[in-house]
Amino acid sequence: MTFEQVKEILTDRCGLPSAPVTPDAPLASAGVDSMALVMLSLHLEDRFGVEISEDQLSTATCVDDMAELISRYAVSR
Repeated sequence: MTFEQVKEILTDRCGLPSAPVTPDAPLASAGVDSMALVMLSLHLEDRFGVEISEDQLSTATCVDDMAELISRYAVSR
């Protein structure tokens, strides 16, 4: 999954403003809180069949790392 795809989900589905969601933004700076992680996790499972928990998503250091993490889970399924 690309950064742009993750950004689209975070802004369109999770309601985050797009300006702070940059590739190198730490999750907290991008506005990614526990609710956004829950919504992202549910959307990934419903839309793409990728099962990844909020705890796993929160291990990413920035938004781009989170996109790479999601990609690794998508490939391993």
